[in-house]
Amino acid sequence: MEQAGIFTSVLMFLLAAVVLVPLGKRFGIGPILSYLAAGVLLGPGGIAVVSEPAAVLHFAELGVILMLFVMGLELTPGKLWELRSAIFGLGSGQLLLSWAAVSALAFGVGLSIEAAVIIGAALSLSSTAFAVQLMNEQRLLTTPVGRDAFGVLLMQDLAVIPMMLLIAYLSPSGADPAHHAVPWYWTCVALLGFLLVGKYLLPKVLQLVAASGVREVLTAFSLLLVMGSAALMAWLGLSAGMGAFLAGIMLANSGYRHQLETDIEPFKGLLLGLFFMAVGMTMDLGLLLKEPLALLGILFGMLAVKTLVLMLLGKLRHHTWRSAMVLGLILAEGGEFAFVLLSQAQLSGILSEKISQMLVLAIGLSMAITPYLLKLFKQLGKPAETSRLPDVIEAADSEVVIAGFGRMGQITGRILASSGIPFVALDKDARHVDVVRQFGGEVYFGDAKRLDMLFSAGLPKARVILVAVNNVEDSLQIVTQVKTHFPHVAIVARARDRNHAYRLMSLGVTSVFRETFGSALSASESVLHTLGLSQVQANERVKIFAEHDKAQVEAGAKHKDDLKALIRLSNKGRAELESLMRADKDKGL
Repeated sequence: MEQAGIFTSVLMFLLAAVVLVPLGKRFGIGPILSYLAAGVLLGPGGIAVVSEPAAVLHFAELGVILMLFVMGLELTPGKLWELRSAIFGLGSGQLLLSWAAVSALAFGVGLSIEAAVIIGAALSLSSTAFAVQLMNEQRLLTTPVGRDAFGVLLMQDLAVIPMMLLIAYLSPSGADPAHHAVPWYWTCVALLGFLLVGKYLLPKVLQLVAASGVREVLTAFSLLLVMGSAALMAWLGLSAGMGAFLAGIMLANSGYRHQLETDIEPFKGLLLGLFFMAVGMTMDLGLLLKEPLALLGILFGMLAVKTLVLMLLGKLRHHTWRSAMVLGLILAEGGEFAFVLLSQAQLSGILSEKISQMLVLAIGLSMAITPYLLKLFKQLGKPAETSRLPDVIEAADSEVVIAGFGRMGQITGRILASSGIPFVALDKDARHVDVVRQFGGEVYFGDAKRLDMLFSAGLPKARVILVAVNNVEDSLQIVTQVKTHFPHVAIVARARDRNHAYRLMSLGVTSVFRETFGSALSASESVLHTLGLSQVQANERVKIFAEHDKAQVEAGAKHKDDLKALIRLSNKGRAELESLMRADKDKGL
């Protein structure tokens, strides 16, 4: 009977995921909120498929462990060292300030000092699984804001164990005598052994497992590695998630990194979904009707304190106010480890069941509304950006004007600056301008299509303009303006593709550079050399191709609107190129 109940629960979990997640996406709701809604539906407050959501939550924490392992695989030790200021500077600042502020508020409403301290600790934490998923959806994980947020999350994970020890210390009955931490010296020995095995022995074991040629064995070993690392850290009294994370970091430079990530990914996705469902099950929505004011006070008090703290700290790390606000909103929600702390505090007698339930619901609701707050903030910011006035340009005696300061424009700008050649750069993306300025780049906000901006940038006295804007039509319009009003200025233009190059050449631009052409030539030369050609042979083949292709583009520009003529040129050019390559091969170069 019990086995039938487990089968039914698993069936309902999968059904809820398959139905509600695609349905939510159809209505613009993210997968996390869909999982939370599924948990509410399946839990005690819904159709009660699961009567003990805490047990499900405990099992589903495996999803968080797997996620931390995959994150570790993507972080080499060098990258982790780069995050040290975010982890120990920004992370510790956020933790201590949020902890102190929330504890003061809790003590101010009449709770005991012990309860206030534990509530402050729990609510100062953010959800690693939720925040990483949210940053992935918003494409923020690789940005400066994303890296800082990740550093804060790592610091919070490190702080969980001291917080657990604090609960045991503040418990009216004292620490649980049945649990004794491993002596510190054994912890140090075990950690050192863990690192040595991971660095020297683990790659060899992976090589032996992979040599078996049985895919299932490698998958099983991947899971064993993650769970074994987590179990070891838990035995040492540390965070199981940190064990998995460290195991991932040790394998980040391994040749098996991508294979391990591929094997773990399906399990991670399903268990993370189950984790958010379990969070939804723990939410007692009845408290919204019984204690609405108190619940909303906890919810918005937590969001306001954490957002404000992170916004101020983010500004100290030289983020713009807007980026700092995004950082605060991403990490404003409560965390999964808070559920563990609150349950321990309730069992220890520090918190009453009612207060614990209200805090759990507030944390769950914070996860539900955070994506909407972030989306609303982004929408509110758009009108302000579009109404921003162009910058006043003072340096108008430069020899070069760069229109569009993206990847190509920035590289040219750095070369000019290092060569002592003055230039003026224009870009019409206000957010991009602000980010570039944070890194010391000299760029002005303004639309290079406007004739007055070209005059302000000093184009009448300039010798060259680099047109490197992303939009094809904008590029052509800028070139037309320059040709008409500044015929003495040489034009160097970036082309998105061959058709864009045709249109630029038809306007009289002779220095046209397709954005991926040069890197493709370099990559092709490397491929040929790897296949056995000498460096001279590979270089000569690429040189022949580049010269032939340039001639083809110049010929094609004359027939850019005649598709049949372009096809004839392409076929003729292909035959000519093959003939040239055979002749080069016969020369034995």
